Amino acid sequence: QLVDDLLDLTGDERMGKPRGTDVHEGKMTLPIIHALTLLHGDGRRELSSILNEFRDDRWDELEALLEQSDSFGYCRMLIHNHLERALEHLSHFPESEVRQVLTELTSEVMNRHD
Repeated sequence: QLVDDLLDLTGDERMGKPRGTDVHEGKMTLPIIHALTLLHGDGRRELSSILNEFRDDRWDELEALLEQSDSFGYCRMLIHNHLERALEHLSHFPESEVRQVLTELTSEVMNRHD
């Protein structure tokens, strides 16, 4: 879900996730929640205004506020931490085809968001 939240704001059609679907639908994703939590005053008011009446011509403003609050970085860090933990837990299982497939899948997800 974290990767999906990030790709909604940074992805494109070629990655299988058109940018902004969640924003257009008014969904609160982790990067947006993070930014709303960290931004204060004018920044928070501006972000709320953008989200309440989102238009495609406001992407640059939205991205700037998410960068200002390091919401993309925060989301990437959480993704990395969860995937590293998943790989660590998988390493405790005996070698098997299932373990190999899960390890490869986890690695694919890691590469998808980098």
